[in-house]
Amino acid sequence: MKRFQIKYHTWFLVLILLLCSLLVSCQTENGSTLTLDFYKIGKADAILIRGVQEDGTPFSVLIDTGESDDAPEIVEKVRAVGIETLDYLILTHFDKDHIGGVAGVLSSLSASHILMPDYIGEGAPYEQMTALFADGSYPVQVLTEDTQFTLGKTAFSVSVPKQSSYAKKQDNNASLVITVTHGTQVLYLTGDAEALRQKELISELSSAGITKTALLKVPHHGVYNDGIDTFFAACSPANAIITCSDKNPPDAMTISQLHALNAKVYLTSDGDIRAVCSETGITVTQ
Repeated sequence: MKRFQIKYHTWFLVLILLLCSLLVSCQTENGSTLTLDFYKIGKADAILIRGVQEDGTPFSVLIDTGESDDAPEIVEKVRAVGIETLDYLILTHFDKDHIGGVAGVLSSLSASHILMPDYIGEGAPYEQMTALFADGSYPVQVLTEDTQFTLGKTAFSVSVPKQSSYAKKQDNNASLVITVTHGTQVLYLTGDAEALRQKELISELSSAGITKTALLKVPHHGVYNDGIDTFFAACSPANAIITCSDKNPPDAMTISQLHALNAKVYLTSDGDIRAVCSETGITVTQ
């Protein structure tokens, strides 16, 4: 009987050790995972990025806030994954489909840092945003130069427009562009950058030694422009995500150019999109 009890205790100890090892392994894997959610909100942008800091606490970055009537849905989806405070809110540019929901989002969620480009916009959504931030109670930083920050194992690089003004499409070409690097995975989020800004980005990609990306948020909702094929070739994306709607679909030529590079193309008009990155790979689901 005593020998049986010893064997039983030994096997029980081994089982406990195996379970502890598995739990540590799972925590390590989860700690090195980055998740990006691209919301289905029509021809508008709202992208949530979340991961885990080195100390195990979560971090979150929201890029753009859609239009004003998108705010309640965005807040609901952000809260559904347990987030009440954003580490960063990045507003890529001042079109209504990117900043329209700012007031609604910030009435329900707080943000430790708010980043935006340095130019003067136009229209009611821009005026409402500037009025919201006028008293200085929000942590707004207007970027005049490229900016980097790191959260956990993830590096963020925010590229500012290289001209003070553009002859064409000022708002879109003034877009902040975010490069997210997680291990070997490079994710490229390009706002509404059009042809003039895309030329700048091609140069920046070359200078950074980036020749391929795991994921590209296609600029300007998939609208085609001359030279976009050269831009796509510089990015060489494995996965391309287009924020669009059935009413405002991407141009067929844009999709054709992406398919020619063997990129997998996803449209938010078909539903929310989630990309999950380890430090060595990426999985995109819809």
